[in-house]
Amino acid sequence: MPKFAATSKKEPRIGIGVLQDHHALGKRIVFSVLRAGGYDLIDFGQGLSVDDIVEKTIEKQIDILLISTLMLSSALQIKGVVEKLRGNNSEVKIIVGGAPFRMDNQLWEKVGADADGKNGTTISKIIERLAKGEGLK
Repeated sequence: MPKFAATSKKEPRIGIGVLQDHHALGKRIVFSVLRAGGYDLIDFGQGLSVDDIVEKTIEKQIDILLISTLMLSSALQIKGVVEKLRGNNSEVKIIVGGAPFRMDNQLWEKVGADADGKNGTTISKIIERLAKGEGLK
């Protein structure tokens, strides 16, 4: 989406990517909704490995990481992302979304994520609470 004269929200630093899968429609929708809401996001792309996401998150000093998946096997790999980030003393908040999380409402907790975003509007509200220093739940 093009940048307009609207005020941009530079904080928190938000990264977004698709883990392992190459289907990026959901990520693009969430990206567009958040950009329209004034957030600057760093798009990591799709088809990313666990190590790709961890490396980019640490390198870009991301505060909130949005991970999208299409397949259950990819969603289960988020646990590895969480473990590696925590092993690197990262305090990044991880919000997950995608088909597997809509089919299993507790999957986000099982993989160690901080929240489950059902859609762009939900994620916007979660990010707003985090930016104000409020809890996720």
